[in-house]
Amino acid sequence: MKHKYLSKMKTKILLFCLALVMMAGGALAQNRADSTYIDASVETYTPNFDKVSILFEQFLEQNSLRIEKKTKDYYEIKYSLVMWKNQFADLKNKLDEWKCQTIKLSETTRYIPPKKNSKKDQINELLAKIREFNESLAKAETESRIEHLQDLISDAKSDIREYENDIRELDSKNGTVVLDITLMREPTTPNASMKVRFVNMPGFEYSIFMPENPTEGISAEYYHGYMLKYLFTRGKSYITVGAFKANEVPQNDTLMYSDIFNISFGQDFYSRHLGRGARKFLNLYSGYNIGYMAFSGKESSLKSAYVSPAIGIELFKNNFMLLDTKMSYILPFSDNLHLRGFQFAAALNFVF
Repeated sequence: MKHKYLSKMKTKILLFCLALVMMAGGALAQNRADSTYIDASVETYTPNFDKVSILFEQFLEQNSLRIEKKTKDYYEIKYSLVMWKNQFADLKNKLDEWKCQTIKLSETTRYIPPKKNSKKDQINELLAKIREFNESLAKAETESRIEHLQDLISDAKSDIREYENDIRELDSKNGTVVLDITLMREPTTPNASMKVRFVNMPGFEYSIFMPENPTEGISAEYYHGYMLKYLFTRGKSYITVGAFKANEVPQNDTLMYSDIFNISFGQDFYSRHLGRGARKFLNLYSGYNIGYMAFSGKESSLKSAYVSPAIGIELFKNNFMLLDTKMSYILPFSDNLHLRGFQFAAALNFVF
């Protein structure tokens, strides 16, 4: 009976100790959580910048968010904000709802006590210096020496007030999110007055070129083309390099151009009245290409610059890829009558 009693007592003591450890661990974890804040940074752009900037201001006002700093120009708005974690989650949902495209998002948990301890150590060092200055001041004999020591004491007290303000600011950040966010307007053309947002999106394009007036000894009925297409701004601006090959060339026609080398620069523009490319599906756009074509056959060759207006539809796009198709009209500067015609193309680009 005595052994059973001792065994029960040991079990109760063990359970009691375990409960104390769990409570202490929970309190420690809670204390640690209460002594941290999240340092976050977001960069995002939107084709509906003017509308979204108003909605963003309304969100700040409705949630009574603390604005530490704000700068604004035509192309972007930068905020430094302090908010609660649930407000930060709501804001990220709102950015998705407003069809903003996030370029950069970082979140880092900062532990406050080390920073506070560092400030307190600096305050203690300054207090020690002030005591030394006061001791020297009591022994000072010249007016210049007295003024110098008084200035040192005044500077030290000013630094102490600054460190105390830093400590209060750190305490106010407990459990919050300190956010630096940049809301940017999506640029449509790269020029010297705009802040162009570059991307790295290689891809490929398949084209069919159909001369309007195919002529024996000059042009085939149609050509297949394979291009490398590289998008380098969010505008969209791009470069294509590739070649067209005639579908069929009569054996006795040695003058017909069977191959066409092509290099071009192009830009596409979204309609302001059709969402400015904000949708993931079926964004209509117009654009242009300017380029250079080198035509060659068995016994013939021709080099010509050209321009090409275009209209197209983005079939699908997200943060990682873009699939689109377009129709354009190629206008060479040389032998325009026989070499001008329609180009039909489909392209796939992806973020690299």
